[in-house]
Amino acid sequence: MNPSGELSSHVGGGQWYRRKLRRRLLGAGLCALFAIVGTWIALYSAWGQSVDTLLMESVMGWGHRLGDFARLMTSLISIPVIVIVGGFVAVVAVFRRRTTLAGRALGMVLAANVTTQLLKGVLDRPLLVSTADLPNSLPSGHTTIAMSLCLALIIVAPEWLREPAAWIGWAWASIIGITVMMQGWHRIVDVLVAVAICGVWALLLTPIERRRRHVPRAARIMWVITGVALVLGLCLLVVALVGIDVTSVASPRSLGYGFREFLDSQPWRARLLSIAAGLWVIGFCGAIIHEVDVLCEE
Repeated sequence: MNPSGELSSHVGGGQWYRRKLRRRLLGAGLCALFAIVGTWIALYSAWGQSVDTLLMESVMGWGHRLGDFARLMTSLISIPVIVIVGGFVAVVAVFRRRTTLAGRALGMVLAANVTTQLLKGVLDRPLLVSTADLPNSLPSGHTTIAMSLCLALIIVAPEWLREPAAWIGWAWASIIGITVMMQGWHRIVDVLVAVAICGVWALLLTPIERRRRHVPRAARIMWVITGVALVLGLCLLVVALVGIDVTSVASPRSLGYGFREFLDSQPWRARLLSIAAGLWVIGFCGAIIHEVDVLCEE
């Protein structure tokens, strides 16, 4: 093991390491590709803008039941919480005598959040459909903070803490991603691109390690749930959009962001769209966390 804590191809078998390295680079590349393609579709195509806003407004329908919970969750994304979690990450790494690991984890948090803020300042969102004319909100800063802190904790966690950190982090990042949509702060692609940005940096900076896993089955269960969520979410989205032209159902005079009247008139579509959006956030967060988590396995 080298000083950074990463196994070299000469320690522990080259074939295992090369397989992990290929998986890491492929995962980071796919995250970057998703961020680029997702951004282009969501910002610069009429269909993408329509679906992006439609999914957000469908999730906003949960607000009258879960509004207080959403406000509580998003209020946790604050400077004190960031400092506390970041400090905890550093303490765990130092306690494990892995100071370089702390640098990797906190560097990932910094890089992901700087990338998000730079993109948010550079990207624009031309009005291509008849919806509320709002400035660009992609990527989601709240989601980037939540996801990057979760991944940082996974990176530095010892064997006994790694699985709980992955599952708790998955839940928290998913909840934050859904609640920022519920409050109308971000569209779904804002959230997914933020998660992808975190994925790029985490996969590039997380060390590849070979150590005992306390509950190896937990990672496989996470992967199965993630796959089911993504596939089911896609199926529900397809069913909900069958027979409609999403670029023509928006109304600039509608309450909300342009699709409220349509969603109120088609409650079954609204339910399917909101569930699909939630499943996609859950599935995408789970996929990234799983890929970072399995860089350390037997």
